[in-house]
Amino acid sequence: MKFLKNLTLLLFMIIASFSVVNSQDAHFSQFYASPLTLNPALAATSGSAYRVALNYRDQWRSALDDPLRTFSVQGDLRYQMDEVSKRPDFAGLGFQFYSDQVTTFDLNTNQIAVIGSYHKSLSEKFDHYIGGGIKFGLLQKSINYEDLFFEDQFNAIDAYNLSTGELLPANNFAVLDLEVGINYIIEPDKGKQYMAGVSLAHFTAPNVSFYRVDETPNPDLIRENALFTKITGYLSGSFATGQRTDVQPRLLFLSQGPHTEINLGTNFRYSLSLKEGNKVHFGPWLRMVDNVDGFGLESIVVATGVEVGNFVIGLSYDHNISDLVQDRSGLNAFELSITFLGDIDDYDGWCPKF
Repeated sequence: MKFLKNLTLLLFMIIASFSVVNSQDAHFSQFYASPLTLNPALAATSGSAYRVALNYRDQWRSALDDPLRTFSVQGDLRYQMDEVSKRPDFAGLGFQFYSDQVTTFDLNTNQIAVIGSYHKSLSEKFDHYIGGGIKFGLLQKSINYEDLFFEDQFNAIDAYNLSTGELLPANNFAVLDLEVGINYIIEPDKGKQYMAGVSLAHFTAPNVSFYRVDETPNPDLIRENALFTKITGYLSGSFATGQRTDVQPRLLFLSQGPHTEINLGTNFRYSLSLKEGNKVHFGPWLRMVDNVDGFGLESIVVATGVEVGNFVIGLSYDHNISDLVQDRSGLNAFELSITFLGDIDDYDGWCPKF
């Protein structure tokens, strides 16, 4: 059984890594807990002088001996441009490290990036900003060939312990990657906030095939695996429905080549005390995708979290309900997010928490 699982996953990864297919980015269900993954223009929009966020996603643990794992750490700083204006322009500087891992074969996709943003004030009477951001990244991919076995390695008895005649490419490479985005936010009244944004990632469509164009052992081998440009768009709101309660609806749209995904849901936020800032969250979410079977509902996501002091901690669980689960079980995911907000100026006025 273990051999069949490994063989199935191996075939999938070989097709995805060595042939003419176009890759799709991994993503987080708690997308607003990883803002710099969402849009570089969200750098410095947390209402705090600095922010550090950690995200971890564990996927398909019940179906695979080694689950798929995605990890991100990011941080950003805010620089106020004017000490005189009531609502001055401000700039942001950020960093991000991102890792997506298929641990069965040590197939890793890592990115390290620096981010810059600038936000222009559109009003002196209330928070009203438009901002832009850019991300410069280095995308690195690697695979461990020691964990792969080929047909010519079988000794005809009981093991794959012979040497292989396969001409394998270098198992580690890196390419430059760029992303740009814009973000708009307005808070016309206390307790009301609206946000919209769009970003364009991988617009240079880097080649992420392990077979480089000028380093292939077989000139007839197709060596292109362009990373499709990704378009991200989102809308969100935050509305106070009482002294202690807020409703935060959000919509996320992702399009990358033939892949389309829509996340739609609402977080409900409750303050445990009118004097202290401790809060709890709960939110149901839906994920819809366009795949080989057409457009339809893929997953139901349940999220919860707490705000304690300067920390925002979130937990979520994805339950996959697509047709794939009729034949396989355990295609679900768990996520943990931890955000620290330092020197908070306006805890309720900026980027939707969690």
